[in-house]
Amino acid sequence: MLDVLIFFLTLLTSKKTNLMKKIILLLLPLTLLLTACPVGMDYSLGDLKENIDLTLIGTWEAETESSEIKKVQFLKDSKSSLRVKVLEKGEMYVLETDDLTAYQTVLEGKTFLILKADGEDKFYHYQFEMVEGKIVFHDVSLMVKGVDGVTSIEAFRAEVAASMKMENYGTEKTILRRVE
Repeated sequence: MLDVLIFFLTLLTSKKTNLMKKIILLLLPLTLLLTACPVGMDYSLGDLKENIDLTLIGTWEAETESSEIKKVQFLKDSKSSLRVKVLEKGEMYVLETDDLTAYQTVLEGKTFLILKADGEDKFYHYQFEMVEGKIVFHDVSLMVKGVDGVTSIEAFRAEVAASMKMENYGTEKTILRRVE
C-alpha cells in the first residue's frame, strides 16, 4: 500500500503531469480506500443486547467473486450474539482474524449486523435483510458528517439515520446464499 501511495505522490508532484491527470490520480486511490471495505468504528450502532436473528445460523457463500468474504459460517453463541468464522476470504478482506462475534440492532426499521473481530476494539457494520432465503448485506455509508461525526452510540445512530435518507445510501451490496 505504501508503494502505491509513493507512486501516486511521485506522479502528482511531476511537472510533466497535467492538472486533469493530477486530479484523477488524486481521486482514484481515495475512491478505492473509501469503497474497498467497511470502516472499523470505535462505537457500535447498538447496545449489543438485542436478540439476534437465528436464521443467520449456517454456512453462507457470496454470489460474486469480488466479495470481501467469499464463505462464512454463523454459529449460535447466545440469544444476543452469534460466533462468526470466515471460511474463505476475498482479496479485499483486511482483518487480522477470521473469528468474529456478531450482534444485531434495528434503526429506522432496518436491521444491522454489528461485527467485532476477536482481539480488536473496533466494530464493523452492515445493514442486512433476508430476501428469498438469501442474506443481502448493504454498506453502511456515513454521508452527512462522516466518521468525525461519530462520537458516541447516539451520535452514530443519528449519523446513520440521516445518511439512510440520502440518495446513494446502501447502494453497495453483497448477496450470500446458504450452502449448509
